[in-house]
Amino acid sequence: MKTQKYDYEFIGHNIKQARSIKKYTQSALAEKIGVGNKHVSDMELGYAGISVDVLIRLCEALEVDSDYILFGKMTVDRNNPFNKLLDNLSPQQALQAQKLLEAYVKSLK
Repeated sequence: MKTQKYDYEFIGHNIKQARSIKKYTQSALAEKIGVGNKHVSDMELGYAGISVDVLIRLCEALEVDSDYILFGKMTVDRNNPFNKLLDNLSPQQALQAQKLLEAYVKSLK
């Protein structure tokens, strides 16, 4: 069986970017996903890969989907008009747009 080589540094960068947007420390994220601080650091530096279990917990804790962590892209439903607006944004800009929309929706209640 042939194994795929993954760019762990790229994945680590995406984890760090999502963590920074949530304003979590590495320690806080480690606690949320049930791993040690060093493991979070190693993932972000690209020294360690991630298991499917940790990926799921990361996505839940950081409120992103796995496509963002693995590929740096948000999952897009092409039929959704909001996603058409977000297509040309970077992942970080898309997350910021999400936060703005969440704040707007909350202000309507």
